[in-house]
Amino acid sequence: MFRKTLSTIAAGATIVAVTAITTPVYAESPFHTGVWQLNTPEGSKGLVVSDWLVFEDGLPKRWLYRKAGTNDANQFDFYTRTMGTSEYAPYGIRVYRTGENEMKYTIAETGKEPIEVSAVRLSIPNFKNSCLSVENKGERLFGTWNGTKASNLKKLRLTKTGLTIDGKTMKVSIEPVRTGRLGIVQDGKALAFLTDAGGDYAVLQWFNDGITPDHMRDPKREILDFKAEEVVRTPGGTCDGQIKSRLKAMKK
Repeated sequence: MFRKTLSTIAAGATIVAVTAITTPVYAESPFHTGVWQLNTPEGSKGLVVSDWLVFEDGLPKRWLYRKAGTNDANQFDFYTRTMGTSEYAPYGIRVYRTGENEMKYTIAETGKEPIEVSAVRLSIPNFKNSCLSVENKGERLFGTWNGTKASNLKKLRLTKTGLTIDGKTMKVSIEPVRTGRLGIVQDGKALAFLTDAGGDYAVLQWFNDGITPDHMRDPKREILDFKAEEVVRTPGGTCDGQIKSRLKAMKK
């Protein structure tokens, strides 16, 4: 479970806050999608935000699930879940817009005082120009992906009729479940999600036994418990480089 302070979390290279997977993204990505400078008592720290995930050490790490009834045009509250676990972590995240390119970023851990810092955007707040957005990228989930240190596979290829992992191909059917997420079905059984993580990454989420195609398709029954979640990266992706360039712009 996650029990570190904000300064400890942010001390790594890249962190990303994610928007809810429980409700679709519509006209544009959430306000907090992008690259940010956190202004902490210890100095400037990098914060990188995709639509749906918190990145740590350059890879997607923590899912965010929007809390019902806590959101307006300026404030978004989230439950969090560490990838590979089946329960919410004992802390939540709040993003509060304080200006066109400014926000307050708060981590509230159970039993502890919330830690709040200000943040200034370093990236362009427009999904059409943001490599961290999942909007308008549905077709990118098809094709070839490379494994990462957060996966057991070395190479994945998805077509509309087949899933190939490390040279072994299985016949599957594919259906969009929501923007940025495909459901993978084999012989009538729900097999996995392939979910756009934003940036250069996606996550292959293997279902546990008992997940039905209807459950897979149901947007109101979020699946938290997976057999495994594997992070993959698109070959030749340029978003990591763009993030690094933005982070170099941080003021000391």
